Amino acid sequence: MNRRDFFRGAAVGFLPAAAAGVAWNVRQKAVFDKERNDDTRRPPESRLSFSQQGEDIVMFHALHDTLKIEKPTFIDVGAAHPVRSNNTYLLYGTGAAGVLVEPNPMYVKLLREMRPRDTVLPVGIGIDETQAADYYEIKGAPMLNTFSSEQAEYLKKTGKEVERVSKMPLVNINRVIKEQLGDRAPDLLSTDIEGLDYAVIKSLDISKYRPGVICAEGVPMFEKGRLSDLATYLTAQDYVVRGGSMVNTIFVDARRVKD
Repeated sequence: MNRRDFFRGAAVGFLPAAAAGVAWNVRQKAVFDKERNDDTRRPPESRLSFSQQGEDIVMFHALHDTLKIEKPTFIDVGAAHPVRSNNTYLLYGTGAAGVLVEPNPMYVKLLREMRPRDTVLPVGIGIDETQAADYYEIKGAPMLNTFSSEQAEYLKKTGKEVERVSKMPLVNINRVIKEQLGDRAPDLLSTDIEGLDYAVIKSLDISKYRPGVICAEGVPMFEKGRLSDLATYLTAQDYVVRGGSMVNTIFVDARRVKD
């Protein structure tokens, strides 16, 4: 897609996607409409972003401009809300489709209503063949829910409260690709799983399934300038850092970069 058509495509694509969610409950829709701040006029030069800090715009251009993929496929692990702070809604609104992995029942319902072209899996992603694990629900902050006991303990220290712990099913990422994408790697793998991003990405059979773009929660470097474990691993697999934010890092498969 041409850069000049980006804003137009995003805005036009947004409308049918939103209209498809007519069953979305009234309270949630009112909250979303308020947050969109529809009364504010956007100049034509502006960009429409739904992710936390504009990561979706970087991914859009990495997929369309750098890798020349017209209609990307994606797996969004820890999709959470279908629109707000979502890494793949911009792609969805401009014609892409994929798999949304989300164990939180509240978000599963919204995802199915707002993203009918996507496949929604109400599970977590396991790093081995374990079929279930403790799922920590954080009171008042469902986007921080996690399968990581270490992350749950860290959140407690910051003043967050674990409201409940329940057993949730797990599925290996390679199985998801095989069963949901016809055994073909997604063009984009996005992970936002509160402390388990590196473990899940490392469990990916990257010799068989190489996403063109990987967006993972975490920084590319530690405070002292050393590459993070995730960045070290993906760099060794011929991925390069092509963007990011204070929250997420975006890697592109150097083997597929077009000149």
